[in-house]
Amino acid sequence: MADTDRPAGQRADRFHRVLIHQILSPLIGSTIAVAYGIGRLDLRALGTGVAITATLALFSALHRLLVQPRLKHIAQDWLRMEMEMFASVAEHVLGTMLALVACGRALGFVVAPTASWLLLAGVVLVFPILHGAELAVDYYRQLREKERVEQDLRALATQAELKALKAQINPHFLFNTLNAIAQLVHTNPALAEATVERLAKMLRYALAGSERGQVPLEEELAFVDDYLEVERARFGERLHVTREIAPEVSDVPVPSLILQPLVENAVNHGRGDDGDIDIHIRIEPVDDGVAITIADRGPGIPAGYQVGDGSGHGLRNVDERLRKAYGHGLEIRRNEPQGTAATIRITGGGRA
Repeated sequence: MADTDRPAGQRADRFHRVLIHQILSPLIGSTIAVAYGIGRLDLRALGTGVAITATLALFSALHRLLVQPRLKHIAQDWLRMEMEMFASVAEHVLGTMLALVACGRALGFVVAPTASWLLLAGVVLVFPILHGAELAVDYYRQLREKERVEQDLRALATQAELKALKAQINPHFLFNTLNAIAQLVHTNPALAEATVERLAKMLRYALAGSERGQVPLEEELAFVDDYLEVERARFGERLHVTREIAPEVSDVPVPSLILQPLVENAVNHGRGDDGDIDIHIRIEPVDDGVAITIADRGPGIPAGYQVGDGSGHGLRNVDERLRKAYGHGLEIRRNEPQGTAATIRITGGGRA
């Protein structure tokens, strides 16, 4: 990553670390050690300190250019860190000795052996420790950044998957509604016009609901009522709907577009022997949330039925959305004495 791509805080922090670790620390330490070795703090000691600092900076740049790209291919983190530290010690020792010898010859001084050993000890112990601390900080930050990116990618993948599931659900009511309108245009134009207006209302809700994620239960029920009115225009008096809805649950947040596929399934598969469609909607509070049951009086589900059996996507997608949001799926059972009952449980802590 180029410095221009880094956030301002990271650039400032890196500048401070470079200033302290690669400029001030080696400059002050080497200058004091050379001054001790030649017996005085003068321009020769300061010039040698600057030369040592510049040489170490050059070696550090070569390290980043030539060594680090090769070390990145080492899979084991501990081995890569050890190689980094070994290379750092070698570079600091070599760079310090080259600069010290060159300056001694150019400026005409000899550093006392004690001072030379003191300087090398400082190089071997202090500078690699500082460099190692810097490597550790960089590694920690890279690890945190990697975790953050992976978390963001997982969140984006989940959102994309949920949007895809919703996109598969939406066409079910759209196509059935258009078919109903096509029939009404010839038999009852006034009702066809009213149905078109209701369809427009439904589409507005569907578009908004897909983006909102969760909606109050009363809004989802209003959308279901619009759908049922369209189906009533199609089935007339053969469609019967009864409701048992506890008033205190109207504000409970539920996933958008979660109920209509269940009601649609009951309409399509819940026709009794007499041709009537009896749908019962029951919503009641439970210990950890709300239970919503859509029941019909149709032929009922076959023995051993599992959500996802058959070619339809509606119930399967509802089940998958519930599992992602709440950790449990759609419950399907036989409705006594006849028919099918589908139940979803809205519990606390769910996500859209």
